Amino acid sequence: MRSKACFVTCLALALAACGDDPAAPGTGTVEVTTVSTGDGLDPDGYIVQVQGAHPLPIGANATATLPEVTAGDLMVQFKGIRGNCVAQGPNPRLIRLEAGKTFSFHFNVACTRTPLLGRIVFVSFRDGNHELYSMNPDGTDQVRLTNTPDEQEVSPAVSPDGTRILFENRVGPELDFYESDVYVMNADGTGRVNLTQTGGRNQEPTWSPDGTRIAFSRSQNGQDLWVMNADGTAQMNLTDSPDSFEGTPAWSPDGSRILFFAADNGVDHLYVIHPDGTGRARLTNDPADEEFGTWSPDGSRVAFVSVRAGGARIFTINADGSDAVRLTPDDGSADYIPSWSPGGDRIVFMNDATGDAELFVINVDGTGLVNISNQPTFEITGAQAWGP
Repeated sequence: MRSKACFVTCLALALAACGDDPAAPGTGTVEVTTVSTGDGLDPDGYIVQVQGAHPLPIGANATATLPEVTAGDLMVQFKGIRGNCVAQGPNPRLIRLEAGKTFSFHFNVACTRTPLLGRIVFVSFRDGNHELYSMNPDGTDQVRLTNTPDEQEVSPAVSPDGTRILFENRVGPELDFYESDVYVMNADGTGRVNLTQTGGRNQEPTWSPDGTRIAFSRSQNGQDLWVMNADGTAQMNLTDSPDSFEGTPAWSPDGSRILFFAADNGVDHLYVIHPDGTGRARLTNDPADEEFGTWSPDGSRVAFVSVRAGGARIFTINADGSDAVRLTPDDGSADYIPSWSPGGDRIVFMNDATGDAELFVINVDGTGLVNISNQPTFEITGAQAWGP
């Protein structure tokens, strides 16, 4: 039988242990080394996100140290991996960080140079017909990809791996009376395949981040959003709202949501929806038309066109719809169809200030506006115009 003195001593020790809060996990250090191999490495590197720590940029072949990370089982994810590069191993991955210790590991990436690496695919009317071209981001080396005098190619989208191009192929008179299907072709313009083959209007195709699925809009008793496999199979209506008009889909970088615009009481607003058709939610609430939404490569921001400042201007917002920032000035011209650079630091878009429609590039802080097409004809982008 324990003595009273023993009981008091044991109780005091227990209370002292409680006061020390042994459940507190403490902190440790995470050290990450990236090893990227192959051709076409991303000069901007990646973003490493350790659960409980701030995101940290890291080069393609570099080491980053994150101190004072709360110990425990943590998820580590690398973001901003360009489409021509593939993680060699799980991403995200689970690590176990012990208090007072350093957890070190390597993250391996394999890259391959692709024909559209860093290039912009666009539509030009310079030869008297809407044809697809590609060029460098500074406007040099403009190359014609299609030559179809009886058809119109518009709305180009570069695949995440930079090897294929989606587009809308129109047949019929130029303005209101035409039919269109979603096509795919190789980066050099060969191997054209009709993916929808339905007639009517199938428009504005966009790739899922892994390149396995395609979102597009279809006019059929209104205009709805549809998704299908990359080979055209398993076509599914996402929105199924015959009295509404929805368009310009854009897949989020993590594949969880599709951004689009829809008319609400006569005003176009941005919405998001899950790829299975659930979770539809409105993203913007300004009483002005807002369209052509597209995600930044890391998914943190959305670029779009709004008339909230008077004319059609390029804005960006956070992924939750907050913190609207206008990038382009209200100079009497109109801006359309923004597309992010792979590094997320620039945006290409269409502007009609010259009297035609030219392609411009601007930094995400609104500086560095440059005309890169410089043609006396119409030049048009697409939501995924900028290659990986």
